[in-house]
Amino acid sequence: MSEVIARKIEFDELFNSTSMFYVNKEYEQTIEQEVQNKVDELYHELQSIDTKEGLKKYIVEHKDSLDNLTSLMEISAERFKRMVSMIRKERGFVFSTEWGLGKIRTAMMESPAMMESVINLIWAGRDDEKLKTKIPSFYLDNMAIDKTTLQKLTDKNSIRLFVKRGLEGRYSNNIGDLVLNQIEDKIKAVCAKHGLKYQKDIRVPVLDRSVSFVLESPQSPKVIIDVSYSVTTSSSQGSKKEAARKTVEVLDRQRKSGNNIIYVNFLDGAGWIGRQSDMREIHRCSDYVLNFNNLNLLEDIVDSYIAEF
Repeated sequence: MSEVIARKIEFDELFNSTSMFYVNKEYEQTIEQEVQNKVDELYHELQSIDTKEGLKKYIVEHKDSLDNLTSLMEISAERFKRMVSMIRKERGFVFSTEWGLGKIRTAMMESPAMMESVINLIWAGRDDEKLKTKIPSFYLDNMAIDKTTLQKLTDKNSIRLFVKRGLEGRYSNNIGDLVLNQIEDKIKAVCAKHGLKYQKDIRVPVLDRSVSFVLESPQSPKVIIDVSYSVTTSSSQGSKKEAARKTVEVLDRQRKSGNNIIYVNFLDGAGWIGRQSDMREIHRCSDYVLNFNNLNLLEDIVDSYIAEF
């Protein structure tokens, strides 16, 4: 065993040092430029949808037209897809599975009947007497290209709002990637120091699940690292807790047979503040816990057990 003794931080220290949000200035500048470019692009493109023929031309000419229109009209893409599914079913179109927005657009260009049906829904579905008997007014109310909708197109600030809403999912995914990249950089440096190997996002047979990182191999793990960065609370955090419980049970059995595998959890982000009980249980199940403010402790952890590698 190395003379270095790694320290498991107390729960209160983990909790109090949590970074509520991950800030990467370079990425923020990149996404802001993307938003500005998209706003300028849509400001010019969407001026043409003030007639049904202009709306049709816009859909045909722009691959992301339905994404943009559903955002502009403040209706979820999922809800819009349900409405289109109902139209397909009611009007006798061949129906085997629900279509995504891209497939809906393709079908519109291939079928004049589908083009007319969906155009009518977007242009003035709110005023369609037949649709009003089948779709709740709460959903249908936004289905109209009217003065209110067109007014938004003259205001770049309004366009900016729905552009940002449309980018929220990708923004969150990219932040998740940046978090993993920063942690991986630290792991890479520690491994280089000792001539160790690591693998990421890989299934570890002894756990029968995938982990974020493992040193040195999934077949012969020495350090297992799970990473969870969360800005909002979600049911997945409860799943992380259950995974931690099962993991410590497996590793306890391994240790009794002489196979000492170290279990590390990285927990950070405002979402964990709202799931304190889950966070506390994961802390209990872990040999060590880390966040961005304590990431340097990873080096002490590996130094402490390097003799066992």
